[in-house]
Amino acid sequence: MKPIINYNSSKLFKYFFNITLGFSLLVFGLIPPLNTYAFPSGSSDNNYHSKQSKMIPYNRLKVGGIGLSMTEEQVKKLLGQPLSTKNDYIAVAGFTRILQYPGLTVKMLEDVKPSGKFFVYEIEANSPKYATIDGVKVGDNILKVRTIYGNPKTSDNNTLHYEVEYSSPTYFYFSIKNGQVTKITCGDFLG
Repeated sequence: MKPIINYNSSKLFKYFFNITLGFSLLVFGLIPPLNTYAFPSGSSDNNYHSKQSKMIPYNRLKVGGIGLSMTEEQVKKLLGQPLSTKNDYIAVAGFTRILQYPGLTVKMLEDVKPSGKFFVYEIEANSPKYATIDGVKVGDNILKVRTIYGNPKTSDNNTLHYEVEYSSPTYFYFSIKNGQVTKITCGDFLG
């Protein structure tokens, strides 16, 4: 049985959830405090490539032409019908939808006002068919990633995490195995 929630209580719950999630991420060190971010006043997409750690502009978070916040209609226009669609309900986020394509998973959240419209909040590619806006794809060498995006904010043997220039907690990372990209993931915690 689905819980019955009116629009105002759902909106209030999402508001408090977003505040709690942001605070929890901050406390547990998953995102640095806002005062550690550098918000450039006039950054250009054309000059952000360097070897130093830098923030990736939000509008560059695209994989296979799909960007965060795109509508379901825009995704289907670019990629066609998915192999499968899974609908779900998550108490803290609302209605979700996952579009599965060969080698690409697109996760979506319903609009804040229940309208049946869904927007992309996470993109995950594990096929070389889908490249980032800068041409990095699964199978590429770690050196190519570092040449294009610079040094990651954090990394370990399996993942390169890059900081994103955006006001909500957003993530962009490359999963690595044997020096090669095995998966590309980007998303926005708050949709």
